[in-house]
Amino acid sequence: MPTESSIIGAYVLALSLDEAQTITIGCLGRFQMPAGWYLYIGSARGPGGLAGRLRRHRRRLGPGKRAHWHIDYLREQATWGGAWVRHTGERLECLWAQAFRQLPGARTVVPGFGASDCGCPGHLVHVPELPDEDWFASTLNADRMMLEDKALVELLEILDSADDERREAAALALRHFGHEAAAPLAEMLARGNANTRWWAARALAEVGGQPAVSALVRVLDDPEPDVRACIALALGRLKAAEGAPALASLLADESAFVASVAADALSMIGEAAVPTLAESLEAEDAHPRLLAVRALGRIKSQQAIGPLFGLLEDPSYLVRYYAREALEALGVGMLFFSP
Repeated sequence: MPTESSIIGAYVLALSLDEAQTITIGCLGRFQMPAGWYLYIGSARGPGGLAGRLRRHRRRLGPGKRAHWHIDYLREQATWGGAWVRHTGERLECLWAQAFRQLPGARTVVPGFGASDCGCPGHLVHVPELPDEDWFASTLNADRMMLEDKALVELLEILDSADDERREAAALALRHFGHEAAAPLAEMLARGNANTRWWAARALAEVGGQPAVSALVRVLDDPEPDVRACIALALGRLKAAEGAPALASLLADESAFVASVAADALSMIGEAAVPTLAESLEAEDAHPRLLAVRALGRIKSQQAIGPLFGLLEDPSYLVRYYAREALEALGVGMLFFSP
């Protein structure tokens, strides 16, 4: 039976830059690296196997250590976002890099990166958003490889079972792990008990990033009202525009508390939530319309003027009242009166 250190294959690293940086990549030169995701494709066939190579990539070099591969230079500045592997003896780097270059918005920022021994444009691809797990599985036949970090594991254990004060401290500390913490937190959010799910959502609000947002959106229909409310608030804090339609569905939630928090979250998202809130003004029940119009009033977007005018004859007095109030805040109150 093969040991961990003898398993070879191809891998993908996901690294993230929160802001654009100018980085020197060895002898390739200096490059302006835009913010976003970087996907690096490599292979491990030597001592240590895939696990050893990925652990080497995950840790930064530290003082006095010299860069060995092109990826080392980027790794020093970027946040770790995970790794995906396929156990194989095939050379897949060029094929996988080509698949990444076909993703929407993908581009090669550093020509020749990691491709010294082949003729392809490079083995590092910049993408605006990280592909989901299904894409890695279906397109590359690759699976995420979890690399245990003792500090991360301890924080997750605290989040799962400690008192609330320690859990809050753990949630705040998890932000420093960035995207690396998103996958285990998503697992807790999907499978833990109600209390654990609540704290997983709380921690994902600190971690942020696309993986965190996707995990939160997937479980916005959680059976527990308190958990739904926490997830909604997390999406609002993250200004997750992609979560707006799901949040809008909660405006009609059976729990008035959840519905109110969802409205608050949509107002926190801001301008990007206006089209979704405008659609919610067509709801049959008055309460979702009321929550939507109040959220629009807090956003104060010029986009909302037309939809708000449509509410001036709404059957609900409160909806009419808040529509007028929102329009007045936008400076068009003088148009309410007929000559």
